[in-house]
Amino acid sequence: MASFDDNTIQTAALGRPFQLGMLYDSRKDTLIPGITLWDQVELQRNRSVKKQNNTEFNVTTSDSIEEKSDSLKISGSLKLSLLGGLVDVGGSAKYFQDTKKSHKQARVTLQYKTTTKFETLTMAHLGCGQVSHPNVFEDDTATHVVTAILYGAGAYFVFDRE
Repeated sequence: MASFDDNTIQTAALGRPFQLGMLYDSRKDTLIPGITLWDQVELQRNRSVKKQNNTEFNVTTSDSIEEKSDSLKISGSLKLSLLGGLVDVGGSAKYFQDTKKSHKQARVTLQYKTTTKFETLTMAHLGCGQVSHPNVFEDDTATHVVTAILYGAGAYFVFDRE
């Protein structure tokens, strides 16, 4: 999880179903489904979508937690949550939990990452007085709102030999 300033964070989806406008609790690294500050019509009307096509490949022979977390772009509390089993991961993020079975085993991993589009909420409706459901602030369940999503996919091809 990367911080840009005191209030903005960037975190990997790790197979979790992020959506624009969704609430997020960074204290527990969890999404809060079904509750938003705006209704769906408002969210759809105030979003911007830009193509962001990119593809990357990387080959590694390391099986360390550090190498895997760098590869998945996870750090800090999210890494601790993964190590402690507090966050369920899916998809390519399961690579984080995959380890060699013995010291005699040789391993090479091919990492493939691609992105397709960047979707963000426009700033027009994010200000004070623009919230459709202000009662959400009364609950202390969320610390952040999902305001942007970079769509893409990742795959890890792990080749082992004993």
